[in-house]
Amino acid sequence: MDDVLIPVPTGWDDPLTGLEGPVFWQRVLISETARTTKYGRALTVCVVQVEGIDAVVEANGETAGRRVLRHVAQVLRRAARASDYCARIDVCRFGVVLTETDEIAAINFVERVREAAPRSVPEVRGIIRFSFGWASAKEREAPDSLVRRAERRLIAELTHQF
Repeated sequence: MDDVLIPVPTGWDDPLTGLEGPVFWQRVLISETARTTKYGRALTVCVVQVEGIDAVVEANGETAGRRVLRHVAQVLRRAARASDYCARIDVCRFGVVLTETDEIAAINFVERVREAAPRSVPEVRGIIRFSFGWASAKEREAPDSLVRRAERRLIAELTHQF
């Protein structure tokens, strides 16, 4: 990925996709896990990895790679509810905080995105791969622990894809 000129999001928002950025992601994780602990509500974190952007950029240019990321952001926003939070947290990684969402509803969200994402950019079908990891908050779980569990699931999926 070092050759790709797509910028890494660093602040509160991500101008490339129109989503929130990694600083916002960290803040919302803290506030939503605190709310979940206080009120005993459901919360699930989902991490989405987009693989193959470098191949898109190599074959079709940086503009095409940026367009793919914007389409992924749109798919996530459409699949999420108004009460959910979507952020671009790294070059090709997105995070979604699914409020009031248990494990079953989270799986439904993942399946909606898994089905819609490849169709959103048909000209790169087969080049781009989407991997997902999610975890539902446990009682009094710290935000970083919740994200680590979601990322472990993501890594397990990435490992089994290839």
